[in-house]
Formats: sequence, structure tokens, C-alpha cells
Amino acid sequence: MEVRVEALSVARGHREVLSDVSFAAAPGEIVGLLGPNGAGKTTLLGAIAGMLAPASGRVLLDGDDAHRLPRREAARRVALMEQQPDRDIPLRAADIVALGLLPHRGRFDRGGSPRDAALAREALATVGAEELAERPWTELSGGERQRVSLARALAQRPRLLLLDEPTNHLDVRAQLDTLRFVADLGITAIAALHDLDHAARLCTRIVLLDRGRVAAQGAPAEVLTPEVIASVYGVRATVLTHPEDGRPVIALDSAIDTPGAIDTTVPPKEAP
Repeated sequence: MEVRVEALSVARGHREVLSDVSFAAAPGEIVGLLGPNGAGKTTLLGAIAGMLAPASGRVLLDGDDAHRLPRREAARRVALMEQQPDRDIPLRAADIVALGLLPHRGRFDRGGSPRDAALAREALATVGAEELAERPWTELSGGERQRVSLARALAQRPRLLLLDEPTNHLDVRAQLDTLRFVADLGITAIAALHDLDHAARLCTRIVLLDRGRVAAQGAPAEVLTPEVIASVYGVRATVLTHPEDGRPVIALDSAIDTPGAIDTTVPPKEAP
């Protein structure tokens, strides 16, 4: 799926959370959303998913306005893996995954069929979590909940996968496995990430947000420079080159007393 975000602004109450955000994702591309806490990453994902109405601008999914699509049609095209809530849900893991099948059911299909159960288990197996099928959600660890949530998103059979901090609560091995899995899916994905190295490993394009605006965008090596990292995050960094694949590897050094004091803003590139 091709995604185009055009001059998008989103407000919450009287406060503008996103301002004039533009970028594009080609079919099969993985785009990383980076930025400090409060930069607008989660809000941007919600707007792309059609859950938040824009104050201005638009989001196009294969040329269709995301906010004009019927909800069922939007859910068939786009799956959003949100950050995990703390609340407990009285369902088994397999039941959580089966919720992803809802957009594909007929009007009078109440679900619960053997086929639904098989599809839910297949999605769990895809993310290496089939053994969790009968476990209650309330008994799952944070990492197990992440895997179940990813399986639910995959059960929707989306053409666009949106991920909000998908490696949260995962150990190092599980983080790398998740990134590799997303890369191998072959579908368009947009992921909000905190780890700069994960973004460099996974993404073909990075959109760096700062206070609701695009501070920089482009290939990881173009965006993840010491100057840009200092300007947006307020930390000194050494950027190395990975000896095998040439991607940037970021070593964070120390905080800068006054973030933003270094005028190193990189103008965003125009979306293709």
C-alpha cells in the first residue's frame, strides 16, 4: 500500500499536537517515526489509522482519503498495534487474536467458529506464540502481550501495519526477532520507535518529529547524524558505520545542558 501524509495537522482540544506533517511511504516500505516523548508519534499513527480527524491536511491510502473510508473497509486495509494498556481483559490470548478477524466477518457472523479458532492459532504461530493460545490475558507478561497484540494485528490481513513501540517490554532477543519479523512481512509498515539503533536496522526511511513538526526525514544515514540527534534529543552522540551492512550505529554519550542550543535543524525533504 502507498501512504501519503499531506500537510497534516491534528489538534486535541485547543492545542495543536501535529503541525503540517508531510511524508510518503512506498508499497512495502518500512518507515520509522522517531522523536522525544510528546513529539506526536502516537497521534500521527492514530491519524493515519483514521481514528483521529485532521484539523487540516489529509492521509491518502492508495489514493483514498483515510478519513472518508467506511470503518470496516479501513480495518481491512490498516491494522494498528497500539501500546499495551495496563488494564486487564477477561479473555484468552486466542480470543484477543480473533478480534482481528472482525473486519472480515459477514453481518450475521458472530464468530467463534472452528475456522476462526484455526486462523487465530495460525496468527499466534506466525509470531512464535502458539503456546499462549489458552492463556488468560491477565496472566501474560508484557512481552507476551506484545506478541499476542502483533498476532491480532496480523489476523486482520492488513496492507498497512502501524506499530506503536512494538519492542516495548521485550527482551533483547525478542526485540530483534520482532524487528526481523516485521521486515520479512513485505507489507508497508510505519512504526513509532524510541531506539535509534532499532530504527536504523529496520527502516528504509525515518521521519523525525519534534514538538509536532517534522525535524528531518530521509534514509537512516541522512537523519541519524550527531548534529540532528543533538538538536532534537539534547544529547551528544557518536555515529559509527556497521561493518556488515553499512547502517549507522548510534552510541549516546552525554546530555547537553540546553537542548536545542545547537542550531542544526535539517530541513525535511519533500515527499516523493
